[in-house]
Amino acid sequence: MCRHLAYLGPDEPLGRLLVEPPHGLYRQSWAPRRQRYGTVNADGFGVGWYAEGDPAPARYRRAGPIWADLSFADLARVVRSGALLAAVRDATLSGADAEAAA
Repeated sequence: MCRHLAYLGPDEPLGRLLVEPPHGLYRQSWAPRRQRYGTVNADGFGVGWYAEGDPAPARYRRAGPIWADLSFADLARVVRSGALLAAVRDATLSGADAEAAA
């Protein structure tokens, strides 16, 4: 089972939306509540956002868990956006955990 977050509003740092909330996607990746299958969402994650003035979205995807990616923590602290879509994954099929699936 995957967890998703969509945000459309005033520009916010990605970390404020994904990492800081007590039940944000960062926490849901390792301590999900009411998850029907699996125990963690550690099979990859992805974030897409629009930067001001750029019509194409930026994407950051990894096959590993969000909590293990120190580069994302730094990125999320400084990148701001008013439009983003993010997901953390719990792969249902063995081998379906490559970065392209994030």
